Amino acid sequence: MHAIQTSLEASLEDFAISRSERKELKALLAHAHGNQTEQAKIRQLAFRMATQAMEEVGEVTAMDWLESIIKLLYANEMKIKASAYFSPGDDCLHRIRQLISEARQTLDICVFTITDNRIVQKLEEAHQRGTQIRIISDDMKSEDLGSDMAALEQLGIPCRYDRTRAHMHHKFAIADTHLLLTGSYNWTRSASTENNENIVVSNTPRLLTSFQKEFNRMWRSLA
Repeated sequence: MHAIQTSLEASLEDFAISRSERKELKALLAHAHGNQTEQAKIRQLAFRMATQAMEEVGEVTAMDWLESIIKLLYANEMKIKASAYFSPGDDCLHRIRQLISEARQTLDICVFTITDNRIVQKLEEAHQRGTQIRIISDDMKSEDLGSDMAALEQLGIPCRYDRTRAHMHHKFAIADTHLLLTGSYNWTRSASTENNENIVVSNTPRLLTSFQKEFNRMWRSLA
């Protein structure tokens, strides 16, 4: 991993991957092909480096660099995917539960409110298997009757809340830094049984990095 990090840092110096750098990175990353654990570690490193570099060189340049690294990491394995789900009905709920169930290393959640015990059950299971979960939610909604935020905190899951008169109205989650879930869908029972809602799930690097940057910014500001 040290050799890979050194090579990534070298390519970041001018944010242009030369032919020789591409050849070196391709050789270093080849051992990770097909190994999801190793790929996740390298992907997280690249995302972190790109996010940190945004302030210096801008989002477009950092994203171009990141996309080049992701393509090398996955070679012919990875395809950009996106899918949409709608409610009323259980499609959105099932996809949220699936995302939580499949998260193995990290799960960053930024949602207006959580009141659906079916989602909380999956969060508890993920926490118990060692997935590092962080949750940002609205301070006023966390005090509503039926809110599950206190129960999640009691499980030992780190939770932070906005402290303004306005609402923290985001609804998104990032699993293992490689899958984004976002949309209008509140994590409540009424969202699945009554409301017209939607979610989109995507592995697009540009979207992932932008949302991860926003989550990290909010997490730091609410400390």
